[in-house]
Amino acid sequence: MNYLATILMAIGLRMDAKFNAVLEKQLEYVKTKTYDVLYPELKGRLYCPVSNEADPGAETIAYRQWDEFGMAQIISNYADDLPLIDALVEEFQQKVKGLGAAYQYSLQDLRRSAMANSRLDQRRANAARKAIELQIDAIAALGNANAGLTGIANNANVSLVSPVTGTWSTATGEQMVADMMHFASSIVIANKETIIPDTVILDVTNYNRFANKRISTTGDTNTTALQAFLASSPYIKNVGSWYKLGTADAAGTGPRAICYKRDPEVLTLEVPQEFEQLPPQNKNLAFQVPVHARTGGVIVYYPIGMGYMDGL
Repeated sequence: MNYLATILMAIGLRMDAKFNAVLEKQLEYVKTKTYDVLYPELKGRLYCPVSNEADPGAETIAYRQWDEFGMAQIISNYADDLPLIDALVEEFQQKVKGLGAAYQYSLQDLRRSAMANSRLDQRRANAARKAIELQIDAIAALGNANAGLTGIANNANVSLVSPVTGTWSTATGEQMVADMMHFASSIVIANKETIIPDTVILDVTNYNRFANKRISTTGDTNTTALQAFLASSPYIKNVGSWYKLGTADAAGTGPRAICYKRDPEVLTLEVPQEFEQLPPQNKNLAFQVPVHARTGGVIVYYPIGMGYMDGL
């Protein structure tokens, strides 16, 4: 650059800042790979089994639950008062709501994109899809009160289990393990071994405490509280984290832990219509592409197979 500047000055050309900028831009190397802004991982579909069973045209999702009554009795010979056995059904309904967004591009946008090889239209389509998935993920976690949808962390029929110790910011590894053992066993005892939980989800802060705290400071100093819990729990096989649980407690200001059986027989995230793009709609020199999906939030069929724990 200095050599070039000397030549230009020698022949009487001025080297203003704008010329320097142009030359520097011509000598700039642009990497092929782009480094896009990163967002937290979407975990709603990971922790909630997804059901696409409902028709996209449905406004509500109904499911029935049967219960059986009566028990056989010891009878005498020629008995004529046999106990009656019966079965009754109850129906539950869940609303389904549409999710919508759109992206647009102009005719000139397409030309510029083609010239720069930037695939602008595809990037906007990807952004629209992510916008839909972000909303589904938020509803999977905490529902949407205005729309009448519930999530996995705020179902009113799921019981709240109090920790033995709690306050994990100061708890020992053994106390953390005791809290989680009590959490899982309380659910099993309450439902009389009808549904055995296999998964615990914690907020990120408490998950890291659980994963890093040593079970002992004098004996086994290599085993973490999380490792000790998984090794000793007769029920729980998976412990995960989700940042959305950081303010999911009853007050909406603190963490909430969830213990449940991760099975579609217990709960499902209802997505009757997955992400879809409608045909581009021409508006003067621009094209707008509507995108759409439908969700019914999280349906918990068996609240007895779940539990919440606040105060960690």
